[in-house]
Amino acid sequence: MFKIKTFNQISVKGLERFSREKYEVSSEISKPDAILLRSHKLHNEVLTDSVLAVARAGAGVNNVPVEDYSKKGIVVFNTPGANANAVKELVLAGMLLSSRGIKPGIDHVASLHDINDAQELHKTLEAQKKQFAGSELKGKTLGIIGLGAIGSLVADMALALGMNVVGFDPALSIEAAWRLSSDVQRAENMHALLARCDYVSLHVPAIKPTLHMINADALAQAKLWHGASQLCSGEHC
Repeated sequence: MFKIKTFNQISVKGLERFSREKYEVSSEISKPDAILLRSHKLHNEVLTDSVLAVARAGAGVNNVPVEDYSKKGIVVFNTPGANANAVKELVLAGMLLSSRGIKPGIDHVASLHDINDAQELHKTLEAQKKQFAGSELKGKTLGIIGLGAIGSLVADMALALGMNVVGFDPALSIEAAWRLSSDVQRAENMHALLARCDYVSLHVPAIKPTLHMINADALAQAKLWHGASQLCSGEHC
């Protein structure tokens, strides 16, 4: 029987795939054969010699010291695309919150607690609600950096909302290209994408080559951020 130690809350639907006849799955196992985790950081963890594999329920492996584990013969797996839809929905929430004045509007209504008369409150809100109107997403341009499982879903969502979509991915795989809508416009490089877009969504792994990829130089090229280098201190933001 294989023993799997879990960190974080793992979906029951996923855990049920390990039959009780072959696997023991628990967060209390002291000498596991494998580790299953989400966001828990293993960089400072001392693993027992029994560990043969580590699996991350997510796309990235930045919370796992892959190089060190590989030298020890520990295999590291990830699950690209497993949380793609959830991330897509959070991207939409972020764009709506940034464009429609939703949170400021909620805070403003909460600040009017001294107005007890319903008609007076209605009159006040009708007069003031325009300041929280913001702008619509339809017709705006979304730039997507990284067009893998998540980026392609974000692109489809944005196109369905009537947005223009520009994408950039220097390492686009054939499989990812097949998933991508033909309506996604291609940017030659990241700076060209930033210069064209009203919104930008990044979907790249957190690895050394992507560290500080959005810095003062990049923001200075952005459509709405001319002179943005003044907002950054030092070489990188």
